[in-house]
Amino acid sequence: MLGRILAVSLQQAARSVVLTLFPASFISLFAWATAGSQSGNTTDPIRASIWIWLGAHLVPFHLTISSNPAAGALTLLPLGALVFPIWAIRKSFPKVKETLTKVEGARFFFALSYTVIATILALISQSGGIKPLWYLVPLFTFPISYIATYDFKSAQNRFIRFAFYTVITLWGSAALILAISLAAHWSVLHDLGTVIAPGLVGGVLFLAIQVLYIPNAAFAALAYLTGIGFKLGVGTSISPTHFTLHGIPAIPLFASLPTGKHRALILGLAVLLIFALIIFLPLITERSSFKVLHRRSLRTAGVTIVMVTLFGYLSSGELLTAEMNPVGVTWWHITGYLAAAFSLALLMAVYLPAGIKKVARRG
Repeated sequence: MLGRILAVSLQQAARSVVLTLFPASFISLFAWATAGSQSGNTTDPIRASIWIWLGAHLVPFHLTISSNPAAGALTLLPLGALVFPIWAIRKSFPKVKETLTKVEGARFFFALSYTVIATILALISQSGGIKPLWYLVPLFTFPISYIATYDFKSAQNRFIRFAFYTVITLWGSAALILAISLAAHWSVLHDLGTVIAPGLVGGVLFLAIQVLYIPNAAFAALAYLTGIGFKLGVGTSISPTHFTLHGIPAIPLFASLPTGKHRALILGLAVLLIFALIIFLPLITERSSFKVLHRRSLRTAGVTIVMVTLFGYLSSGELLTAEMNPVGVTWWHITGYLAAAFSLALLMAVYLPAGIKKVARRG
């Protein structure tokens, strides 16, 4: 029985990999053939397709760029690319679930098989200049493949599901404001795009990468609008009350950056409190006992803080060189601000009403 479970898990995990790796291979080979090469060696585009696939799982890379003797890293990877492996995983996992009646076991074996394949691909795709950090692959692929198989529609997950949708709504609102800022700075956007001059095929691929990086930029915008701020390299600080920027890379998305301080946006910190109160709405409307409400509130607050902090961590990182590290939000700032907001929201929505009721009953 165990052998059959492992065989089915490995088969479906391989199917998930193929569903996303083959399109990445086509893109890589097409770009290689269009750009031309001094040699007919197809090893580089095949490796590149694996790098694209690993990058979609947010696996970090170590870089040694010939034009720069100093080693760098690529840990700032597009969150938007996560859609593709998650789609492939959810497409293949039902077959495993049919084989094993215990869902948790099916999820574990599938995620384990997926992680083994990803680690092997990272090992065989190493090159002199670009090295996926294979030992970190399990830290990314196992949670992604495990969480992607989760059933968020079950009744016991309704509070976490509501929190997730609230986070996504707030994140999406920041993306709309980001789009407005890009439109308002169209001339800067055009100039940054002209500097790259990637050509027709390169331009299409470059545009696709920009689109996939929009969630990262939107999260930084959300941090800025809520008064927390973010960074764009060593010694920089971009927030409503602090603005230190030494220059920007020729990346069109950076056209949306603010050009100075906007102190009024510090009031955006109130949005974090409102956000926390909204998260607690389904809990306080259920009329549960204080003990149940207290337990559920702490669990929901804890999961939400971890979730948003994780999004913040994954949306930021190093961009090719040490000078561009960090780019994005500082994750522990996110944790601190959210912890403060949820503590105040717990006091206002849970503890204070419970205390008032207790006093009223005694009276």
